[in-house]
Amino acid sequence: MRDPTLAFVMLGTSDLDSAVAFYGEILGLRVSGRFDNFVFFETGQTTLALSGELASAGADGPTQECVFGVASVSRTHAALKDRIAFINEPRPVNAENWAVNFRDPDGHYCSFYGPQ
Repeated sequence: MRDPTLAFVMLGTSDLDSAVAFYGEILGLRVSGRFDNFVFFETGQTTLALSGELASAGADGPTQECVFGVASVSRTHAALKDRIAFINEPRPVNAENWAVNFRDPDGHYCSFYGPQ
């Protein structure tokens, strides 16, 4: 397993258009992609992602997520499953990438993301 990199910081938003205006127009970040209820901003090595889905989770779910890029989600999961209490099993999230979720010791929501 190679060292994970912080690939995305994902923030939940209840008003995607206002959040896009804030990060894009006020802070000057460049939108690099938008689909469904997600908007992505390039910030150097880490991408800022805004998610309406995280905000809709409310009190029962996370409103932020640190997404660590890995070379293989399945191999990372297998290597760490005895040391991390994963929330779910590795699963496909799009045609190219998979993810698996977990919480850190303080309860922060995190995931590993990358090829299967």
